[in-house]
Amino acid sequence: MSFQDLLKFATQEAVKKIDQPKSERTEKREQKKKERDPLSHWAFGMAPFALSVLKRQLKRK
Repeated sequence: MSFQDLLKFATQEAVKKIDQPKSERTEKREQKKKERDPLSHWAFGMAPFALSVLKRQLKRK
């Protein structure tokens, strides 16, 4: 891919984003935030989740 192709693609994507209404852009951003995994999952993997499950199981007994 040449530099001109890359520049053309970046320009097209920027224009698409600018042409969207602001309310639609903010709605997409909020939806993305809601779908994102909690910090403990993506930063440290499954270990904190496994510990929390183990803790809940021990608490029930």
